Amino acid sequence: MDALARLLAREARALGLDARDTPQEPEALVALARRTLEELYALGLIEGTPEPECWATPRRPEH
Repeated sequence: MDALARLLAREARALGLDARDTPQEPEALVALARRTLEELYALGLIEGTPEPECWATPRRPEH
């Protein structure tokens, strides 16, 4: 399992989310989606808008 998968799994557990067929809290789903997009952007895998206090360039696995 790669680092991104572990990070997202930890985030999902912290938000009380799981893969069961039960209703999930909409706010928790939005938070996980936002974190996922932030990480994909930080890895340089998707486009995004740099924010203040953000890295000047996307993180790369070799760093």
